[in-house]
Amino acid sequence: MKKVITIKEFCDELIERISHTESIDCCKDELLKFAHMAKDHMGEKEIEVNWVEKP
Repeated sequence: MKKVITIKEFCDELIERISHTESIDCCKDELLKFAHMAKDHMGEKEIEVNWVEKP
C-alpha cells in the first residue's frame, strides 16, 4: 500500500525500528528518497559519525 506521510512520521518510524533492532530492509526505497532530500536540503550541515572504511 502506498501512502504519503510527513518526513517527521517517516523519521519517527525509522528511529523506532532502529531502536528496537528491527529490520529496515522494508524501507530501502524510502531511505534512498530521504537521503536525496537530506542531501538537497541539509547538504552542508554536519553530523558526527562512526565511520568505517570499506575493505
